[in-house]
Amino acid sequence: MDERNSKTKQSTSKAPIRLMLMAGLAIAAIAGCGDDDDKSAQEQYCEAGASLEASVDALLDLDLVAEGTDGLESALGAVETNVNELGETATDAAADDVNALQQSVDGLEGAVSDLGAEISSDNVAGVQSAVQSVGAAAQGVLATLSDC
Repeated sequence: MDERNSKTKQSTSKAPIRLMLMAGLAIAAIAGCGDDDDKSAQEQYCEAGASLEASVDALLDLDLVAEGTDGLESALGAVETNVNELGETATDAAADDVNALQQSVDGLEGAVSDLGAEISSDNVAGVQSAVQSVGAAAQGVLATLSDC
């Protein structure tokens, strides 16, 4: 009888430990399902910067002849989205660089708009110049990501 009582006593004493472990796992699982609101401003800025870098690289590498204006507009849209995200997360110290980038993107939008239905060497040169301006302005913004 002593052996049966000791087994019952052991299983009873392990029950609270199991409950605490299960509760701890449940809390950890819930905590792991956090969203972007849990990220610091610096983390959000760094992520936006990484997205911007990827979209600017895609824009700079775009083959305008092969992709046409649709490809250019798509690449430009991705850059615009990332500039907006970056602007929302930028600190005051980076605001001037982000504004300069936004102005370059606006200039590229104008150059793309000037393309219209007729693509000529003149308006393509304008687009290429505007793309290079976006690339240079993006480098200024990316330099502010040194803490990432």
